[in-house]
Amino acid sequence: MNTNIPESGDDGQPTTNRATERTDEMPAKSPHISANVGDSAPDPFDPESLRLSQDFAASIGVKKVLTTVACRKPNKHEFVRVREGADWRLETGCFEDKINRDVYLVERRLWTELAGDVYPVCLFLAANRQSDVFFWPAKLPGADGRSNTWNDSALAAAQLAQSKWIRLSANMAGGMYDTFEAAGELAEPVWPELTFPAILKLCFKDRFIHNMEHPVIRALRGEV
Repeated sequence: MNTNIPESGDDGQPTTNRATERTDEMPAKSPHISANVGDSAPDPFDPESLRLSQDFAASIGVKKVLTTVACRKPNKHEFVRVREGADWRLETGCFEDKINRDVYLVERRLWTELAGDVYPVCLFLAANRQSDVFFWPAKLPGADGRSNTWNDSALAAAQLAQSKWIRLSANMAGGMYDTFEAAGELAEPVWPELTFPAILKLCFKDRFIHNMEHPVIRALRGEV
């Protein structure tokens, strides 16, 4: 005796398989479709989520170690700042090796003996946008008080750079430096956590003339 008799509906037709048929006809729900259609995942390539912050080095525990410091003029393609305050500059006497383009610090007692080769200069502590620190040697008027437009314009630019990001470019026709101020609001430079004497030593430890037997002076006299 067959006990699997399908149930009948009001119309006399079997109904047991209809629900199954309807279930089988429904498409399967994709596991990749979110229940909340309106929600969207963050874009992993959003530039703002990938941009370096100004304190990136500090945020990952990296600290820049200053081992050498250059003595040079700013180049025409970089914006620079000068550290404000009299404690971060030095008016002194320097010697320039024009062959190798090196600037030497000269001990005070040798200034008279090297008169004509030592020139008065103001060493400004400066930095570019990468926070690379250097000494900017801006020439001062000589003992006779005479100066020129090159030196005057460089000194004026260094003074302005204490509060503004500036770029320096030689104006050969005008015989002076043109100064350009940055149009945007640039972040302040990151200055090293060192004293001025410590930075001075890093710069001139191998370029300090303390006696007349220094190789640079001997070369100047034609002894080597």
